[in-house]
Amino acid sequence: MPISLVRSATLAPTDYAYAAATGAGDRLLFLAGACPLDESGRTVGEGDYEAQAHAVVRNLTQALADGGASLRDVAFTRVLVASRDRGDLVAVWDVVRAAFGDHDVPSTLLGVTVLGYPGQLVEVEAVAALPEADSFADGGFSDPRLAALYDPLDPDRSDLDEYAAIAAELGVSSVLDVGCGTGTYPCLLAGRGLQVTGVDPAAASVDVARGKPGAEAVTWLVGDATTLPPMQVDLATMTANVAQVFTTDASWEATLTGIRRALRPGGHLVFETRIPEVRAWERWNKEHTFSSVDVPGTGRVETWNELLDVRGELVTFRGVVRLVDEDVTIPSVSTLRFRSREQIEASLVRCGFEVVEVGDTAYAPGRAWLFHARRTD
Repeated sequence: MPISLVRSATLAPTDYAYAAATGAGDRLLFLAGACPLDESGRTVGEGDYEAQAHAVVRNLTQALADGGASLRDVAFTRVLVASRDRGDLVAVWDVVRAAFGDHDVPSTLLGVTVLGYPGQLVEVEAVAALPEADSFADGGFSDPRLAALYDPLDPDRSDLDEYAAIAAELGVSSVLDVGCGTGTYPCLLAGRGLQVTGVDPAAASVDVARGKPGAEAVTWLVGDATTLPPMQVDLATMTANVAQVFTTDASWEATLTGIRRALRPGGHLVFETRIPEVRAWERWNKEHTFSSVDVPGTGRVETWNELLDVRGELVTFRGVVRLVDEDVTIPSVSTLRFRSREQIEASLVRCGFEVVEVGDTAYAPGRAWLFHARRTD
């Protein structure tokens, strides 16, 4: 948590901190005043201060989630109550204060004459602080809340068996996994005695990976293929959608060049990418992607995808995660590039590879290509 709450041993005791400090690299999130409005924009709980306070807290929590934050990232609040009665102010304060729990941020409680919406009695302003965002196209991996849920929501990683089988068939002893995410594949290989390095630009995902059983046998790096230290590995991999998150030719070829430098002469590169003609994105909607899972420690979690834009080879979609027990929805936007086979093969050659084989994927036959390339010298 980037917030350090400052309390005073000399000032009067209060149920909130006197100040809050943020880290040097944090970014600030300024929220508009949260209001007691329902989804249609109507004021709820008219005449009821506590009911409006609860509605405001729900809306504040959701606005924070939309910005990649939670109540625990808040550094300051201002609570506005349209009343001259101190009892009304205290009633609202008790609701807001309870929502923050032990994160007793510095706050100001004000009685005001009137608020903006018809029948509105309560509003809460807030400022939150977040670590500097990862520069990464696939936002779901960079959010600590979503990174922690990635494995429970997608426990079937049978797609990795194919990559492990290829590593065994090639007889390699060292592997670089580019875009390792939460580290399931590197841990699998390390458990089989291979020397493994996992690299990913999403620090939140790498933090999850480091906490897994057997993770101490893996070298974990926060970064990408262009930031690797000197190494010479037998095999580099990009599993799942990793090869498609590089949406520009420059970022894709810089990644291939970085991987080539990390491979020993004659080293192998294996990755997959979806076949554009299959048009998988046409099923990226709630009807076809909705799931509901009970996650220990979190409760019921609902997920689905929403297609946002298709522009040439670029497909942008929103992943939605709803924490049912908290009544919070966490969205993340991702863009994938669907390159043709000819484009991919040409880029491999330009970056110092020869294409050994382009095959099908066992776990998704007919939907993706599995590329096997080798470093040329």
